[in-house]
Amino acid sequence: MEYKKARQLIKKYLNGTCTAEEKAVIESWYLKESIERDTVESSPIDFFETEDQIWHELRTVKRRKSKIVWYGAAAAAVVAGFTFLFYLSYTKLETKDQVTVYKSDIIPGSNKAVLTLSDGSKIDLDNSNYGLLAEQAGVYIRKTEDGQLVYDLIPGASTIELESYNTIETPKGGQYQINLPDGTKVWLNAASSLKFPALFGAKERLVEVTGEVYFEVAKYKNKPFTVKTIDQAIEVLGTHFNVNAYPEESTVRTSLLEGSVSISAFGQQVVLKPGQQSILSQGQLKVLKIGLEDDVIAWKNGYFNFSGENITTIMNKISRWYDVEIDYHKDFVDQGYVGTISRFENVSKVLRMLELTGTVHFEIKGRRIIVMP
Repeated sequence: MEYKKARQLIKKYLNGTCTAEEKAVIESWYLKESIERDTVESSPIDFFETEDQIWHELRTVKRRKSKIVWYGAAAAAVVAGFTFLFYLSYTKLETKDQVTVYKSDIIPGSNKAVLTLSDGSKIDLDNSNYGLLAEQAGVYIRKTEDGQLVYDLIPGASTIELESYNTIETPKGGQYQINLPDGTKVWLNAASSLKFPALFGAKERLVEVTGEVYFEVAKYKNKPFTVKTIDQAIEVLGTHFNVNAYPEESTVRTSLLEGSVSISAFGQQVVLKPGQQSILSQGQLKVLKIGLEDDVIAWKNGYFNFSGENITTIMNKISRWYDVEIDYHKDFVDQGYVGTISRFENVSKVLRMLELTGTVHFEIKGRRIIVMP
C-alpha cells in the first residue's frame, strides 16, 4: 500500500492546499473509518480503495458541487480527529504488540456539583431530588429532571436581598449547567466554580469564575454582564463565550463565539470578535484567531478536542475529568497532538488512542496514571 502517498495527501489537507476532489476523498475516508472504528483491532478501511471509488463518483455524479459541499460540512465537525484516525488505521498493525493492556480502568466524570447558599448551607446537587431545592432573595432554586440547576423569579416577591451570593462548584470528575434568573445559561467544566447573586441588581450583572466556564448571556441593553477571574474582567451585554482560567495553567483564555466582549487586565484592554481568543500570560494580553465550536467548547458538547496540544496540557484535561493524578517518568519532547474522542469513554480508550501515535505510553495504578515516552 502506498503509505507515502497517503501521508502526502493528509499533509496537504491539514495545510489547506487540497483540491476539492482531494478534500472529498479524505473526508469520505474519514467518515467511513469513523463508522468502522468500534475497536482497535478492527481492520482499517483501505484509503486507496476509497480514493478510487470517490474520485470515480465525483466524475460521474452531475451534482458534483453539492456533494463536495456536503462532505466539507460533515468533516467540519470531525476533522480535528483526522490525524488520530490516520495513525489508528496505518499503524495499528505495526503497534498492536506495543499498545498497553491496562490492568485497571477509570470511568468518566458526570453531572456533579455542590451549591453553597448565601447562609452557608450546602446542597449536593448530584444526590438531591428533582424539584424545589430552596427559596431565597426572590427566587426559587430548583433541579430539573435532566440535571440542570435553575433560578426562577418568584412573581411579586421582594428583591431587597440583592447581596445574597451563591456559589456552585464542580469537583474533579464533575460538570454542571445552571440557568441564572436573568435567563443566562452557564456550563461549568470539571474543577470549576461560579459565584453569583441569587438575584441581579438593577444596574449590573456581576459573577466570578475559576476553572473553565461557558456562557450564553441573556441580552439586557442597559445592564452589562461582567465576568471576573483572578486577573481579568470580561464585560458583555449579550453573547456566547468560553473562559478557561484554571490556576494550574499558565494562561487565561477567553474565546468568543458570538457577539462581542471587552477584556481588561493589568491596565490593558482588548475587544474580541467572533472567532477570536484573548490570551493573558505573564501580565500580557494578546488576541489570536481561532476555530469556533469544535475547538473552543468541545468539552461542553461531550468530547475532548486536542488541537495541537502537548502531552502536559492533554493530561491536565484528563486529570480533571477523570479525577486522577498524573505522574511523568521522563521529560517529553514538546510536540502537538491532534484528535477527538468522546469524554464519556473510559480513560483506557483515551490513553490507547494517544498510544497509537507511538510517541507516548501509559500505566494505570489505582487513580494514578503514569506517563512514559
